[in-house]
Amino acid sequence: MALLAWAMIAAPSLPAFAQTPLPKPRPGNDVPTPKPVPKRSGPATLPATPPPLPLPRPRELEKTEGATDAGAPKTPALDDTALAACLADFEARGGEAITEHAAPPTASEKTSEATTGDCAIPGPVTFARVKLPDGPVVTLDSAVTVRCTLALELASWIRDDLAPLIKRHGTVLARVTGVGGHACRPRNGQAGAQISEHASGNAFDLLGLKLADGRAIELSQADATTLEIREEVRKSACARFFTVLGPGADSSHANHVHLDLRQRRGGFRMCQWDVK
Repeated sequence: MALLAWAMIAAPSLPAFAQTPLPKPRPGNDVPTPKPVPKRSGPATLPATPPPLPLPRPRELEKTEGATDAGAPKTPALDDTALAACLADFEARGGEAITEHAAPPTASEKTSEATTGDCAIPGPVTFARVKLPDGPVVTLDSAVTVRCTLALELASWIRDDLAPLIKRHGTVLARVTGVGGHACRPRNGQAGAQISEHASGNAFDLLGLKLADGRAIELSQADATTLEIREEVRKSACARFFTVLGPGADSSHANHVHLDLRQRRGGFRMCQWDVK
């Protein structure tokens, strides 16, 4: 103990080290303190992605026909040779063209809007009868005038499609009712609309069919007893014509069926007819 006490007394005292102050920052070297990022009060949300636009329904396709018409092939005019060949085919399919008129057209009729411009018919044919292969004749309830190419297709449809399907149901097709052909007017009769296919004789309207057993089939009338026949008529029409509009297409075709051979780009066809 004496030795320890002596060592403590003999040890020299060390000076106390004062805390060295930090140097002051030089002018111009101030480093800005970053501001804190404010915290969100709720969970982060991504901007809503707008839903994709729906595809057009079949009923609305007709409104876009202007786009399908771009680049569509134009129906060529029929020269005398082509018209003679078309008429020969029409007669071979049972069509009976009406060539006699009560009076020749006047000079004003020849230059009227109904026979020139957008209302001219390339190769017109007027008919009201189609003879079937086994003898009977199917009549239209009034004569119609259409272009020869459409007349040929109508005669083939009546002879090769309608008459056989009616025969499968145990009777004979006698008459096509409520028919219409050439009419110089805009589509659906609406002023300012594009010119109708009826104006150039490229369209045909009908209301129904009359059978040899006395039955009358209204194509726009919902009837369970004729449903199968009307479905078969629709199928045959849509397979043969480029445009088929009937009940369910729009209000203008609620009570009849419209058929035409309007050509569209890419061979686009339109079949809008709800059979109920």
